[in-house]
Amino acid sequence: MSDQRRVYIETYGCQMNLYDSRAIRDNLSAAGWSEVESPDQADVLLMNTCAIRDGAETRVLGRIGEFQRYKYERPEVKIGVLGCMAQRLGEELHARKRAVDLVVGTDSYGQLAELIDAARDSGQPQFDVQTDDSLTYVARPETSPLNNSHFISITQGCDYRCTFCVVPSTRGVLRAKAPSIILGEVEQIVAAGGVEVTLLGQNVTAYRHPEASFAELISSVAGVEGLRRVRFLTSHPTDFPEATLLAVAEHEEISPWLHMPVQSGSDRVLRRMKRGYRMAEYMAVVETARQLLPDLTLSTDLIVGFCGETDADFQQTLDAMRELRFDSAFMFKYSERPDTPASRLDDDVAGQIKDERLQQVISLQDELWTQRAAGCIGEEWKVALEGEDIKGRGYFKGRTLNNRKVLVPKRADLSVGDELLVRVTGCAGTTFRSELRSVLWKYDHVAA
Repeated sequence: MSDQRRVYIETYGCQMNLYDSRAIRDNLSAAGWSEVESPDQADVLLMNTCAIRDGAETRVLGRIGEFQRYKYERPEVKIGVLGCMAQRLGEELHARKRAVDLVVGTDSYGQLAELIDAARDSGQPQFDVQTDDSLTYVARPETSPLNNSHFISITQGCDYRCTFCVVPSTRGVLRAKAPSIILGEVEQIVAAGGVEVTLLGQNVTAYRHPEASFAELISSVAGVEGLRRVRFLTSHPTDFPEATLLAVAEHEEISPWLHMPVQSGSDRVLRRMKRGYRMAEYMAVVETARQLLPDLTLSTDLIVGFCGETDADFQQTLDAMRELRFDSAFMFKYSERPDTPASRLDDDVAGQIKDERLQQVISLQDELWTQRAAGCIGEEWKVALEGEDIKGRGYFKGRTLNNRKVLVPKRADLSVGDELLVRVTGCAGTTFRSELRSVLWKYDHVAA
């Protein structure tokens, strides 16, 4: 076996996958592995994967094919698929793609170093997709976090059984980290110079632990000295007691932004999806939130063309969009996922109809957002700078506490992390343009 221990990691999917990849790096680093930036430098190529949609899996399968050329050049190179896709497919993944040497599920990252060694020593593929309903992960703070916010996973898994979703089979049941562990992570981030965290969970507001409710947890996190901003996602409307909204309202550090998937505006479709609420209940949560949080922004997920969706059902989704007026929406047409309850239903909405409905919701969301954004022109907002505009237009990218993206003209005395007061001058898509009014707070980039 080669004594070289260089690993290359690619991450697919959501912010929770990014957090898990950090935990994977920590485990491998402790076992003597060093991470490299390019696959041609690595002895082991790992992909931490997503299984939520078919397209994500297709991309990974294609990437495995691309990675094979490194094995042709150096037969000792090993290829591993980790995470949700590995959990869902298990040994079938190796059968479909013989180049795969490691298939490691979401609860087996702690054994990854040993599995790699076994694959290198024996030359045989290694599989571990066992589940552990008590397991959660802790990762060290990032040195260069995405959007200047450090992700912290506070739960693993989900207890809901939405008929279209693979999460229960890939992530397991809901389990929560102890508040003391979460607060310890936050304190480490602040000690390293961080000022913003995003708390993550498949259903983050369902967090429950004997020592704290979600409302109590976010209040404690907001109270960590030196932390300036707290965000959380993704939320579920059945897990939104008023106490949670009051906690957001009482702490100026907590973002008044809710990402709360509605999926459909039809009660009949919601029942088929087993979402656990009716539209009246979803709207009641939003109404209370808007009463308590004047700066609330609301984003959502929408699925069109779910099994049995009629023209009347779809019209109710459009009506709900007009009433709720989302700030942003992730919009998809339904595609069957294997091993979900919905895969046993008749996918009876024609592909052309799905395409047409998707275009309608996209067009309506664009129309509603354009109207909403126009009303923001001239307002003054507090913005935290997150980085330079990658399009090279002479701007910094910034974000408001309620998650609106803002471009601010670059100046030599400004830097990432600074907080500014700006005046909104225009909007293109979901990104606002602004002019600087004043510098409110300077980030000194020095760890405590």
